[in-house]
Amino acid sequence: MLEISLLPEFGWSIKNEPVYGPGSAFQGFVKLNISEEKIQASDRLRIVYHATEATYGVADISPIYSNQLFGSQKVLWKKSNGSLIKPHTEIVFPFIIQMPMIQFPPSTNITSDSKAMAYHTNFTLSAFLDSESGDSIIKTHKKILYMPFIETTICKQPILISSKKSANGASVSLSAMDYLPGNPISVQLTLDSSLQSSVDSISISLYQLQTWRKIPEKTRLLFNTEKKYKHLISDQTTKIEAETSTHQLKLDIPVETIPSFSYSPVFTIGYQLQIKLKKKIWSQSIEFPNIPITIGTLGYGIRSSEEIKVYSTFKSVFSEERQDDDVATLPAPRFLDVVEYEDSLPIYENIRLPTYEHATVDMCN
Repeated sequence: MLEISLLPEFGWSIKNEPVYGPGSAFQGFVKLNISEEKIQASDRLRIVYHATEATYGVADISPIYSNQLFGSQKVLWKKSNGSLIKPHTEIVFPFIIQMPMIQFPPSTNITSDSKAMAYHTNFTLSAFLDSESGDSIIKTHKKILYMPFIETTICKQPILISSKKSANGASVSLSAMDYLPGNPISVQLTLDSSLQSSVDSISISLYQLQTWRKIPEKTRLLFNTEKKYKHLISDQTTKIEAETSTHQLKLDIPVETIPSFSYSPVFTIGYQLQIKLKKKIWSQSIEFPNIPITIGTLGYGIRSSEEIKVYSTFKSVFSEERQDDDVATLPAPRFLDVVEYEDSLPIYENIRLPTYEHATVDMCN
């Protein structure tokens, strides 16, 4: 048995799964319980933390583009060091990982609605029990949920948006254009008296705008463009019952919604809110301009550190493409030493420190 477990986190989580971001430190341990035969064949136990982003085309067997973002490893046990492993006995090897202050793309597995394109960013912990020849006797993997720090702001005044034809006499207002996953988008609809009796319903839709920047060469040669797709995230249609001038509406954002990000040279995500009114007669509709929406990860007023840098501004040690020598290498996560903490402070020794009485007198003078 080989298993990776993470210690419980009491901070950021999505559906009870811990989320890690720039600068995060997380702890865990590798559990090992193997037979005498496997012990004799094994040479070392190591843990690897690695991440990869890739794009795929529907007709392509291999990725259109693949880039390993980072790869860090630590040897947890080595037979040559003399430490013994008992057969059929569970042994625990702790580890601590420190993420760099880098904005990577979020953990993502997206396929376009047309199934023509796909994008994956995977952060993975892997443990390997290796033989002397380097082959893996046992291996196990655990996905890590990573999210970047995307700031959000709230507007000081409501944003007023009129319908495409102002003569229609309809407008909507929003208190913000930035939201967090799981939060509702509040919309206030205002109708002129001429429309109050003729509007049947209002539809609110949130779309995810997906842009593939790394596309098949033949597609780029033919169209010289990026591949863009639109994916419906959430929608709601509300019947307008009362003939009043204002109506309060809400659209929930799913908690697992991927945040907006545009700093990747491979793939980007944005959001757009669409609002339509349906009239009772002839099913005519009144449309509003598309409203750009940002889905962030930090609450209103929370700012990320100025030390955070975007991953695409660095060169990768794994890239096969020609890179500028003057560009810094992308920092990778680090395995930290596990520190054993005592339950109490060490006993006071006046040989090492001045007496309490002496220290008090000095402070008062």
